[in-house]
Amino acid sequence: MRKIALIALAGALALAACGKKEEEAPMTNNLVEPPVENVIVDEPEAPLPEVQNNAVATPVAPPPSVSEQQQIQDDAEATGMTSRLPEGGEQSQPVDGSSTTGN
Repeated sequence: MRKIALIALAGALALAACGKKEEEAPMTNNLVEPPVENVIVDEPEAPLPEVQNNAVATPVAPPPSVSEQQQIQDDAEATGMTSRLPEGGEQSQPVDGSSTTGN
């Protein structure tokens, strides 16, 4: 029992020693900043005038005039309400092409 305890203690100490890292010194900034030169900027004595928008807006074109009947017809055509059935009163055929007459 003592041997197992001694081996476990030695293993724990070995693992503890491996896990330590050396403390790193904090990074220092080795860059040297250039000296700031005093530069004199000639400023205008009077403020600049405000910019004004003098562009004339283009007039909006009036909507096209369409009669009410023409508008109804256009709406009906757009939704497919003006499609015609085949002549002779034939009913439409199923999409799969099968016949309902029972041959």
